[in-house]
Amino acid sequence: MLCRLCLQEKPLLKKSHIIPNFMYKGIFGKDHKVVNVSMDNLKKVSSSYTGIYDRNILCAECDNEILSKLETYASSCIFFNGNPKTRSHIKLERLQGGELVPAIRFHNLDYTRTKLFFLSLLWRAHISTNKFFEVVALGNYAEKIRKMLVENNAGKEDEFEVILMHIDSDGTRPDRSIISPRHFRIEGNSSYMFHINEIMYHFNISGHNKLSLFETGIIKKDGILDIMTLTDSSAREHFDMFMGKKILMKSNIRR
Repeated sequence: MLCRLCLQEKPLLKKSHIIPNFMYKGIFGKDHKVVNVSMDNLKKVSSSYTGIYDRNILCAECDNEILSKLETYASSCIFFNGNPKTRSHIKLERLQGGELVPAIRFHNLDYTRTKLFFLSLLWRAHISTNKFFEVVALGNYAEKIRKMLVENNAGKEDEFEVILMHIDSDGTRPDRSIISPRHFRIEGNSSYMFHINEIMYHFNISGHNKLSLFETGIIKKDGILDIMTLTDSSAREHFDMFMGKKILMKSNIRR
């Protein structure tokens, strides 16, 4: 069968995770299940003992070599187990209103591996047959990203930019979950937004009419990545914007 990444006829894996397992850390409940929230039907919340995966989309070489190496780098340098010496705390000016908000600045990151890891999430969601990712349809951009992954080429800073935001609603929203992506089209610009375990990933797809959001925070070739941290009302408002409505946690309700 044809591997979707290398485009070669090879035996394909029976289980290829769309979202890497390490990104689920801390969100498995007491029953060792993870909550998946579908934007298609907010009343229908699913749970499972493992992350979302697909069958017969990737060969072992692509999954274990190309993608897994990106995951290993990201898990060790950015998420959860990253070296705290590579981080500092700064204040970033929000693009609306000039408000200063806290952010985590990562230093000395590998530009290529960091950016390609983020793009691998987007690309895997595109090739997935799981209904959870059905809104992710990259069209011709999918082939460009596939080649970037295969060729280990992260492209220019202003190409397929990714902005990360840490959402800490203090238990008032179900932010410690995996939520199906959303697609935004604004004045011809196309972007996708993922929510994975308190982190929102905002991917710019189009090369024109970019949102002002993408003028700051993207991974730079000098190895700097800024992740804005939203708390209190800012976190609640941003989460509600993503969901398109308020979803309150009964255990800790704040408007």
